[in-house]
Amino acid sequence: MPLGLGYNEGGWKCMQRDIEVKLLRALVAVVDEGGFSRAAQALHVTQPTVTQQIQRLESVVQAPLIERTNRRLKLTSEGRELVAHARRVLLLNSEVLGTLSALRGQQFLSLGCSPHFADGFQAMLAESASRRPRLRVEVTTGLSAALAEKLEREELEAAILLGVRTGRCEMLGRLRLAWYGNAPLAPDASYPVALVGERSALSMRIVETLAEHNVRWRSAPWSTDPLTVRAAVRAGLAYTALPACAHLGHPSLPVPPAGALGPEPEPLPVYLAFSPSIRESAVEAARDAARATLQALPLDPP
Repeated sequence: MPLGLGYNEGGWKCMQRDIEVKLLRALVAVVDEGGFSRAAQALHVTQPTVTQQIQRLESVVQAPLIERTNRRLKLTSEGRELVAHARRVLLLNSEVLGTLSALRGQQFLSLGCSPHFADGFQAMLAESASRRPRLRVEVTTGLSAALAEKLEREELEAAILLGVRTGRCEMLGRLRLAWYGNAPLAPDASYPVALVGERSALSMRIVETLAEHNVRWRSAPWSTDPLTVRAAVRAGLAYTALPACAHLGHPSLPVPPAGALGPEPEPLPVYLAFSPSIRESAVEAARDAARATLQALPLDPP
């Protein structure tokens, strides 16, 4: 659009002129209806109003848009160019209003979740779509300690945490664990064990269990990412502890001989934690999402 000049205390500067959507709508109506009178009827205004709107539009663009003759309405070259742009603007305007209107009727839940519960996402999303069709769940995965920090910073509204307690949370149960792996012993007869990071409650439980039963082990330096840890176990390169049902969803996970690494680690508590300022309407949605996510896991009562 053309620019004008204005003066202020800093001197002359360029000023951007804006076109009101209703002026563009008036121009398109004049073209589509074939005249000012019919355009006024379509827009439910008076004919002088439409005439004034076209004059204002011509003032803004600083160019005539309609040739003033007694013959059939005819656009100038500037008018034809502006009509093409006006149609796109009106379409975009309708799309924006429609999208915002849909968003007003939609609910949101930002949910964090330990990757050890990722197998339950499909059931959770399917149930959410069925029971709460207007709810949009945005899931963030990560180690529970990191998710707890996101809750404190209010970057998440709720999170399903493994072994990590927060100021506002409720215990959902205790997750039973089992050993997985079938890797050869090292020359010093120690077991290669893959852990998922220093801040992982599961890793700490694994280390505590091995130490308690005097099992010789060494850290297998594969990755702190849980998916990579599982891949190392499936490849026969390491052992680790996972939910006791993990092999049901992932048949390639090898189960070690009974007692190879000693007793199974003690169950870990699972918490549904909330941000300090979570909306009350989101609390029940988070509980439903957590229940659906965990329904297939071996959880003992709290």
